[in-house]
Amino acid sequence: MPKSKLIPTLLSSAIAASALVSVTLPSISYANNEGAVAWILPGDQWKTLETEHFAFHFLEQHQQMAKRAATISETQWPILTKRLGWTPKDKVQVVLTDDIDASNGWAHVEPFNQMRLFLSPPDGGTTLEAYDDWLNLLITHELTHVIHIDMARGIPGSVRKILGRHTLTFPHAYQPGFLIEGLAVYTETNHELGLGRGQSKGYDMQMRMEVLNGIDDLNQVAITLRDWPIGKHYLYGYYYYQFLTDTYGEDKLREYLALYSRNLVPFNFLFLNPDARKVFGKNYQGLWQEFRSWLQQRFEPQIADIQQQKMTSLNTVSNEGYSLDASASNGKDYYYLYRNGEDRQHIVKVNESGSLEKLAEVKDANNIDVNTNGDVLYTRLVNRADGRAYADIFMLKDQQEIRLTKNKRYRDIRWMPVQQNQPSRILAKRLKDGVSQLDLLSAQGDPLNTLWQGTLDDVLGEFSVSPDGNTIIATVKRKNQGWNLELFDINKRQWRAITNSKAIETGPQFIDNNTLIYAADYETTYNIYTLDLTTQKISQLTHLMGGALSPEVVNNKVYLQNYTADGYEHSVIEDAEIIQSFSLTDIRGEYNYPDPYSRFVQHSDIQDYSPWKSLVPTRWMPILGGDDNSSFIGASIDGKDALLRHSYEASLIHDTTNGVSSGSLQYFYDNKWQFSFLREHEYNERDINNEERLQVRESDVIEIARINLFSAFENELQFSLGLHSDKEKDLSGKNSDKRFIQYEDAKQEGLVGARIDFSNAEGFLHSPGTSWGHQAAFIWETNDAISSDYDGNRYNLNWSVFTDLPGTSVLAFNTSNAYGDDDAKRFDLGGNDLQTTDTLFGRDSWALRGYSDTVQSGSRLNVNTLEWRTRLGDIERNWDIFPLGLGNMSANVFVDSGAAWQDQQDAKYLTSAGVEFSTELVVFYAMPLPLRLGYAHGFDKDEGKDEVYLSIGYQF
Repeated sequence: MPKSKLIPTLLSSAIAASALVSVTLPSISYANNEGAVAWILPGDQWKTLETEHFAFHFLEQHQQMAKRAATISETQWPILTKRLGWTPKDKVQVVLTDDIDASNGWAHVEPFNQMRLFLSPPDGGTTLEAYDDWLNLLITHELTHVIHIDMARGIPGSVRKILGRHTLTFPHAYQPGFLIEGLAVYTETNHELGLGRGQSKGYDMQMRMEVLNGIDDLNQVAITLRDWPIGKHYLYGYYYYQFLTDTYGEDKLREYLALYSRNLVPFNFLFLNPDARKVFGKNYQGLWQEFRSWLQQRFEPQIADIQQQKMTSLNTVSNEGYSLDASASNGKDYYYLYRNGEDRQHIVKVNESGSLEKLAEVKDANNIDVNTNGDVLYTRLVNRADGRAYADIFMLKDQQEIRLTKNKRYRDIRWMPVQQNQPSRILAKRLKDGVSQLDLLSAQGDPLNTLWQGTLDDVLGEFSVSPDGNTIIATVKRKNQGWNLELFDINKRQWRAITNSKAIETGPQFIDNNTLIYAADYETTYNIYTLDLTTQKISQLTHLMGGALSPEVVNNKVYLQNYTADGYEHSVIEDAEIIQSFSLTDIRGEYNYPDPYSRFVQHSDIQDYSPWKSLVPTRWMPILGGDDNSSFIGASIDGKDALLRHSYEASLIHDTTNGVSSGSLQYFYDNKWQFSFLREHEYNERDINNEERLQVRESDVIEIARINLFSAFENELQFSLGLHSDKEKDLSGKNSDKRFIQYEDAKQEGLVGARIDFSNAEGFLHSPGTSWGHQAAFIWETNDAISSDYDGNRYNLNWSVFTDLPGTSVLAFNTSNAYGDDDAKRFDLGGNDLQTTDTLFGRDSWALRGYSDTVQSGSRLNVNTLEWRTRLGDIERNWDIFPLGLGNMSANVFVDSGAAWQDQQDAKYLTSAGVEFSTELVVFYAMPLPLRLGYAHGFDKDEGKDEVYLSIGYQF
């Protein structure tokens, strides 16, 4: 019986789009409005100002920041467009937000050129400290992405003139990540002025250890998922572009960028090697070998110079190597935030004997401190349903977490030393609206007073308090200068400069009231130094090949974090010796960066933000296709506003053979509202009395939902309401060949429902899928509120538990339970379609591997799954330069058991078991798809079967 299905689609992927045919989409799905700004708070007012090449959208209180961003953007526009050899035609939409307590930003080119700027300056502990002005660094980096990815000449340029800003027309977006991020780091770097990551000692430190340990092959850098160093596509990418321009010149780089922009997606990757040969005379493998030699020539003299001096002897404390961890000391013990990518983050205490004690598990902790009583404070990021993520202060008490502040945005904290007749107090730093602030709090987190608030030109970094509680030492970034150490007199509320150098000093601590210990890159790499504040003498305590950071003095021992080729190691120097000493005046130097805001930029009057202008579709896609029973033509459009609060997708298809039309419409608002409509047609040939007839089954599905109606427990508990309607009927009529037949009765299901979702689940970098926690959903639906052929209520309870086992193994359990009244639509059980539905309401089928689809049906359902998942290893290799690679490999042994039955009937449970082998199929260098090859055996002698299946994704 020939059967076909016509479903409208937006053809959003490059490969599907190139085919220009209709493909089957999943049913209407529950989805968040990805990238939307945080919900508007009372008093918030979004504004817009425009310049020649940009439109800036910002909250009213960020007007000064918006004007600064306008000045920098228009200043960088002619520089970058000339340097890259491309000028985008449309204005760039720039959104300034202060929703997240982290330094970041992003750029994208669909459906329009856009940049998102987080108003949070880098304040230490990253590789981002080497900047003249943080907004200048951020905009230069993101604007490079916009100009680079926007390039379209030749065929892509012609297609863009017809179809608009379609995925097909962005060849530079679909290439290895090191070619994208590396170019942005390259343009942000200025060796002459001393700014940008590329010229920093931190980048040199990382690449020096790569050269010493063995430079990665091209196929290792082409995809970057988990391999150290994290973010290697930035690191390798920068040096690769520096190599290209050092060897061939920027003119050749521009020529290559222009040539590659002529290649249509998804065929663009076929021209990576030919275009490289045409411009540079070598393919990518040849260039990579030359790049290796260039790196060796650059870093081997540096390595040899460091090796001339004896290395400092270190004893390793811990070597999980995942990140530079926050650490602290109370003089007796060493504390740090442990993170290894395999287990939950937790607080570790290293006692005087050197043994490690796990104090408590935490989530998203950023900073830590401990007082002489052993009371542990830490800050961590708390995600909110409204799209914000704020840092707050927590205390560890009897291994339990106590929250001290709520939505106060304190990212760094220190205990104040307890003075005579004074209660315990906390010194806390926050960054809000791009401005640094130091507050004094009670031990319970209540505000006492503000000690200092900076300007937009001041950035406060790491800090600590003197033992007498009178002075703060901090790293401070002042206008047009680098990072330096400054002392703050708490009583006088005044700053005093200590260092004035071109080095980056980081992690300062008091050894006593007159002596500091800190890390600095005074020479080739970061080492540990002490500074006598009276004599102004600096003494070097370490000499290491990688680098030494985050020093803490514990019982006259120096704990530090040592950068190695495999990551960071917590290490200790038992008996620190002075390697050399010099004076503060010996390191004196100033950057005197040019003022990035000296230029006047003309801009429009500031107006209230309106979404309508950016909501206009910027692309469309023709849809063509057909089969024996249909011929169809149609089109699709989609769009978003600049704040990404509104997004929509729409398509319309007409079947010219049968005279019927299909279509879809989805609209999402603000991570709150979702509306979806889908009309599809399914064609079945039926032989009726020796006459071939055509059944045309029309289905209309509507779903309206209000998600995130309220939330609790740090957004782990969410409540949603929704309406789901599904109408099916056979059409009457005929086409030129066949008469239609109404073969099945019309059906209508109308549900109104509510659901509560809970999830505290976490995933770890090196473990397969979700690795720890609980996920649960309770759904109530009724057929009695709107028109429906069914009656009564339905209930669905789904619960998953993930237990993190030693190493990279996970024990996962899921139980799904459904109950319906006798006249409600039945539930189906069977098949190996392991993708649980993303629809909010209307689910009526569950998988049971080893059995056929719909092996059982009923108004009651229970299915349980137990899985043991383990990682087998990491491949992380690309297929040369082509857009296909492999990530990690894992195995899964499972047991399924379930039944569906009617009320007052006995449940007949069916059981199966099997094994799955999974690997991440990395397509287009950055999209890992969990590809699973499975075998399942159904144990029931009548219904069970042996089956081998191939699918993508995890079951739960």
